[in-house]
Amino acid sequence: MAVAGVMRNDGPMKLQKETAIRPAWSVGARVTTHHSPDPALAADQRPQKSGVIVEDHGEVIDSATRPYGRDWALPRRWAVLLDEGQLVFRDGDELEVEGTRSTERRK
Repeated sequence: MAVAGVMRNDGPMKLQKETAIRPAWSVGARVTTHHSPDPALAADQRPQKSGVIVEDHGEVIDSATRPYGRDWALPRRWAVLLDEGQLVFRDGDELEVEGTRSTERRK
């Protein structure tokens, strides 16, 4: 995957169309998440940033059944390319549909 050009192995990524019934998270979905490059900033103080899901690591995470023995640098399901250019990794409960309030989070 070439992040700069948002390319996938199967060609250019196509953004997910807006529909009345939104499917579960998927590559191409527009989302928001809380992010700050400052690790000292508390999670609930981090600003909300918009981006697009560019990769689903679900198969890798589902196959990882061993304990990690740590609580840092754990695998996350979704790779999200923020509009500002940073690539971040999140689980579904850390994402929101772009344009919704925090109380409307997906499970």
